[in-house]
Amino acid sequence: MPDFDNDDLLSSAFAEFRGEASSYVKPAGTAAARATVQHRRKVRTIAASAIAALAIATPVAAYAAAGSDSNGPPATPEASTSAVETPSPTAPSTAASSTAAAPDGRISKADLGNATLSIPSWPKGFDAGCPTGPVKLSGGKAGSTGSFRLEGDPVYVDVDHDGAQETVMLLSCSPQGSDYKVLVFDRDTAGAIVTLGQVVGSAGSEGRQGTDIETIWQVQAGDGGQVRVDVGEYRPCCDMAQASQHQWRTYGWNGTAFAQTGGPTAFGPNPNITDVTVAAGKLTMTATGSGTWAGTLTVTVHNNAQFATPGKLRIAFGVPDTWTVQAVSGCTIQPDELPVPCLSGSIPAGGSKVFTLKVTAPAAPQQSEGSVYSSAQDDQGRGYPFRNNNVAPAKFQIVQG
Repeated sequence: MPDFDNDDLLSSAFAEFRGEASSYVKPAGTAAARATVQHRRKVRTIAASAIAALAIATPVAAYAAAGSDSNGPPATPEASTSAVETPSPTAPSTAASSTAAAPDGRISKADLGNATLSIPSWPKGFDAGCPTGPVKLSGGKAGSTGSFRLEGDPVYVDVDHDGAQETVMLLSCSPQGSDYKVLVFDRDTAGAIVTLGQVVGSAGSEGRQGTDIETIWQVQAGDGGQVRVDVGEYRPCCDMAQASQHQWRTYGWNGTAFAQTGGPTAFGPNPNITDVTVAAGKLTMTATGSGTWAGTLTVTVHNNAQFATPGKLRIAFGVPDTWTVQAVSGCTIQPDELPVPCLSGSIPAGGSKVFTLKVTAPAAPQQSEGSVYSSAQDDQGRGYPFRNNNVAPAKFQIVQG
């Protein structure tokens, strides 16, 4: 069969097929085309939204994994699709970054006075009656004789700058005279009373502990968490007058101990200190017609100080109790005291005063030496201290005339 005969046969077959199938095929038209386009746009939009959500979620997830900070997560550009909501980061916790509140160190005097307190040691060689270490107080006192006690009212100061106040308290111990400590107390996290440190203490007798402070009167709150202390340089004992000057010194906490931060560091000349020189002439005793012996004694007192002698000047005589002393000039005898004193007014700075006294003995004197000394006393008869504790009496000769 020739080839073109086959072509005619195929063409005829396809024509017949198209004619039979044409009734079943419908053209798409414009509506169908529009629906197809919208479907494709929707697919592209959903894909773009998914990509945008992934781009936002990635840095947020990384920020959460790395831990939050005060700056928040990295900034993200505003997405054009409002359907995706960016999660807000959780605010950083303040509890982790803030310091725990310091315990309240304000302690009442009643609580201190019935607590066990840790007391630093007293000056070396000081009377063992002053307790140290853990000391149990009752009613504000301790010790076998109650010589250890709280003085005055507590003062509240934030000495360590932790945001909470501590308690500053003056304590004294008085077995013979008084020594003092200014201590600072606080509470620990369990509420127990603890000793933060000693602000300052007195030296005790003989100037121990390398300080010139021997008396402490009171404490006050200073500026900026500091403590002000009213101190003096003498420690009265045994019915002596309080001769100390008042001097305010300031102390601050340096993290490990208290140190002086203000005020004077030494005491100047004190007007209440006696600094005199006593000289006496020879006492010549002669017999009288009544069988007694009598003589006249001249005593000169010189004031070496740059201040007038404090209070009243007191002249005392070291003679037998059976002898009598009468004032002729310069002072007034106090017959009810032994040794018999003679009181006078003050002597100006650098000045001298002469006293004349008549001495009578019931029989011929059997001793060849007597003594006389001078001191100053207040209105209650309490003596003022001597400069350098020089109380040695002056000697004089006793001879028979």
